Amino acid sequence: MKNYNSIWNKLITSWLFKDKIFFTIVPLVFILDQITKYLVYSNMYLGESIPADTFIKITYARNTGAAFSLFTSYGNLLLYLSIMVAVFFTIYFIFIEKPKLIMRIFISLVVAGALGNIVDRIRFGYVNDLIDVGFWPIFNIADSSISIAITLYILDVLLFSRKK
Repeated sequence: MKNYNSIWNKLITSWLFKDKIFFTIVPLVFILDQITKYLVYSNMYLGESIPADTFIKITYARNTGAAFSLFTSYGNLLLYLSIMVAVFFTIYFIFIEKPKLIMRIFISLVVAGALGNIVDRIRFGYVNDLIDVGFWPIFNIADSSISIAITLYILDVLLFSRKK
């Protein structure tokens, strides 16, 4: 019983529940992602682009796969994987003592992005995408959040985490 109490105490006293960055980024990115997706799927038809003939535009697309439309026949597996990623990173970072700022931003962006796409997969069975940049596959704010998080993490590892 004592072991469960210590885990529970660690959980409720962790940095995560007091972290202003986490509780700012996660809801902000999640809400922005859901609002933009809602505006697109409720006001545009599938495949429509606004403006129609520019390099950067809003295009309504549905993605049953992962990023860049990979693994399109694995929708349910991707849903479970997204849930596991969000839960894993949240729990993992709860148990880190005083994580660096970059790690707090990283986990916030990953969790927000995963939650945004999880909601779509549960509601629709696919993810709504809308940001169309020429040659690049169409994506959404949740995807961008995860991509920014990974970029920050890689930069941190390559540039700032090396011991001299």
